[in-house]
Amino acid sequence: MTIPEPAHRTSSTRLAVASAITLCLAVSGLCGVVTHEGREMQQLPSVFASLDAVRRPPRWTEGMTFLLASNDSAPSSDGSQVIMLVRLSPDHKAATVVSIPPDSWVGVPGHGMARMSSVYAFGGPSLMVNTVETLTGVRVDHFATTDLTGFRALAQVVGGIGRVDPSIADSVERQQEALRALISTVISSGVLSSPSQAHDFADTVSRYVQFDDILTMSALQSLAFSLRELDPSAVTFVTAPISDGTRSGQLWEALRQNQITQYLESTPR
Repeated sequence: MTIPEPAHRTSSTRLAVASAITLCLAVSGLCGVVTHEGREMQQLPSVFASLDAVRRPPRWTEGMTFLLASNDSAPSSDGSQVIMLVRLSPDHKAATVVSIPPDSWVGVPGHGMARMSSVYAFGGPSLMVNTVETLTGVRVDHFATTDLTGFRALAQVVGGIGRVDPSIADSVERQQEALRALISTVISSGVLSSPSQAHDFADTVSRYVQFDDILTMSALQSLAFSLRELDPSAVTFVTAPISDGTRSGQLWEALRQNQITQYLESTPR
């Protein structure tokens, strides 16, 4: 089965970064293949080097946070159409994925107020990290990016993810549903336990996904190993209520303190 053609290119671009998150959540066995065959992951240089260490948020609790953004270079695009914070629990047995709507207006350091989707075009990964850390108070440990081509290529390797429920009108909810499907497919398909399929998956990753240069191969290997038993049901999806200052503040505090369950229980959906 192949991944279906999207009805609208903009919505499918918002699914692009789902390929990067599979590396955070379901890549057991992948890194061994990449290392064995001498591949090198594409790295984004100096993502964190230019950030003011004094102004960055502290690490409130143990855990790991990834910032994921699509990098759409199409002429019709205004920049990053997917922005996600992925927070891994300290024991790596659970994860929270917070989608930041790309049309949200946020304070961008050095640029005033702007739409979230335009931040990448203003200053690339470093400004994206700076903006998200300023907005959330959550320290970002790693950054990853891909594009629509990368998403489609990775989905093809695992046999496609099927079609997202067409009754879901909200683009962020559609993005999250596609992400659930891709995570489940990678985990259940056995792609990483099959030498030939793992080879294809590793080759695709090395071609289409870029990480910050702090995330070394050995670190990615360790992360993959620690996440080998993560169940898709332990991944919580939340859309950040940016326009509601009180609720968004409660969300960021819960994310910092690894208390997302308490936040969801106390917040009307």
